[in-house]
Amino acid sequence: MRVSGVSVPGSRELVRDWQAVLGRLELDLNPRTFDAWLRGTRPLAVEDGKLIVECQENLAIAWLNERLSYVVRRAVSAVFGEELEVEFIARGSSDRSNDAGADTACEEGSSATTSSSSREPRISDARLIGRVNRRFGLDHYVPARGNRLALNCCMAILQEDEAAPGAVAVWGGPGLGKTHLLHGVAQRALSAGWPIACLSAEDFTTRYQAALRANDVASLQANLRGVRLFILDDLQYLVRKRATQDELVHTIDAVSDAGGHVVVAGELHPLEMDLHERLTTRLSSGVVARIEPMQHAERRALVESVARRLRAALPPWALDRIAAMGDVPVRLVQGAVHSAVALQQSDLLELGRLDAEIAHLTVTEYAPAGATPDEVLEAVARHFQASVDDLRGRSRKPALANARAVAAAILQEQGRSLAEVGELLGGRNRTTLSPIVARGKRMLEAEPSLRSRLAG
Repeated sequence: MRVSGVSVPGSRELVRDWQAVLGRLELDLNPRTFDAWLRGTRPLAVEDGKLIVECQENLAIAWLNERLSYVVRRAVSAVFGEELEVEFIARGSSDRSNDAGADTACEEGSSATTSSSSREPRISDARLIGRVNRRFGLDHYVPARGNRLALNCCMAILQEDEAAPGAVAVWGGPGLGKTHLLHGVAQRALSAGWPIACLSAEDFTTRYQAALRANDVASLQANLRGVRLFILDDLQYLVRKRATQDELVHTIDAVSDAGGHVVVAGELHPLEMDLHERLTTRLSSGVVARIEPMQHAERRALVESVARRLRAALPPWALDRIAAMGDVPVRLVQGAVHSAVALQQSDLLELGRLDAEIAHLTVTEYAPAGATPDEVLEAVARHFQASVDDLRGRSRKPALANARAVAAAILQEQGRSLAEVGELLGGRNRTTLSPIVARGKRMLEAEPSLRSRLAG
């Protein structure tokens, strides 16, 4: 299937590999970007060095072929083991569409990282308002000191404990597992037969505004206020949306008064957001639980859990290297495991290549394309567990020398001269800097497409 020039419409191996591509892209891209443009796409064939992929919406074709082509090609290269062009086409525009078969389609909401033999049934339930991402099950949620309070409160709700809080407000920085927890709770509640609503704050706002335009707010209220569990993610989206906040307050009151429960999540403590006083009062009257970054041993447990889920046996040194990434979002740890597994499957797993993949994930998270020099230095320093002053200093310790080399290479890839890079790195002259940049480029080139990705 991976030999260019061979057409393989509907191949289960092709579909499985595209699922792996989507898994990488879901970690690399903003969730809204992934959901809007890539969820629901399906592969049709590999022909003459080109992967043909079908889109659900015609509107997405130009965006995918022009704006997201590089990042998609990079993910395809990592999974397929060869450089392939990728062409997105409209649904039904090719005879290959009919050959693929219903059982090989990439379902909306399907886990791109779950093997076909272990897929759970698709969640589509009349008791559900909104959408539940089945990839985020509680079975895969790793308990840790930093999430213990939030997890225990949510489990008390599901177990119908008399002491369970009526409302739980979960907060913490991006990528710490808030959405995973909410969707895992939603799945358990659905399995228990509860009517639930699981919405993002943006979805709640859109539904409310649509109901206002249609003069049908009563129907929306009847549906949302009649659930047993109301879940809302990305609470910060409601800042300065006073009318929507008022509607949310009434929804919380109705659900609570009927004996139901409310779980919300946001990036800040409710009292630190510019929210209506009545809303912060409702949320603060329950339990406000912060989720904090994992400790090293907890990250190691997470790494092992993800590897088991992928049915991979990574060597201990790779598990340790990923667990040592530091206080980074959970999705970056998961992305590093996926990268390690992909390298292992291609017989390319070695320290240099894994470090290059981890650097890619970390730097593109904190210093994406177009980042300022300070953002680049901060991102590289974070990855190498150093400080910006260390990068600008004169220490020749191997770890700091490598960090300095990577930073220098990235800055030059962004179009800065050696003189400019030297000034940014503590006033180094061109003669001293040239071999440093060369070493950094060699490190980045351990992953073929990494350099151009970081160059922006």
